[in-house]
Amino acid sequence: MRKLFLLLPLLIVASCTQFGLYSETIKGFDNNRWEKNDTKSFSFQINEDVKKGNLLILFSHVYEPGYDKVPVEVTFKKEGGSEETFTTDLLLKDEQGENITSCMGDVCDLEQVVKENFNLEKGNYTVTLTNKVGLLLYLPNVVALGISVETAE
Repeated sequence: MRKLFLLLPLLIVASCTQFGLYSETIKGFDNNRWEKNDTKSFSFQINEDVKKGNLLILFSHVYEPGYDKVPVEVTFKKEGGSEETFTTDLLLKDEQGENITSCMGDVCDLEQVVKENFNLEKGNYTVTLTNKVGLLLYLPNVVALGISVETAE
């Protein structure tokens, strides 16, 4: 009986844990530049229906990149089904100007939820990311870019 009481908190924590369905990161940007016309694409398969899913963007940059946010256009498409396009800002600093990213040495990492608590039906999906840096030809100081699809059921 005592063992059951010891396992109960673990079961409660596990029931609220997010589970990764898919994650991929692209590295090797030439001269650490994400070109404006270089749309990155991620394709994956969901093997069973998911009631609550989250889409996160993973972004790594050099320390003090020279910008506080990154405007990104996201397209989320289900093969043979719906397509949604929206723009979001990846925020590297908070309102007080403090880093939100987690830095180790010269590289900083950001994980930001850009779509949350949505239904994912079984099937094939494609997510594309395009930087929308305005008049610039590229976004400098980019180390890596990726997505993660998780569930919190």
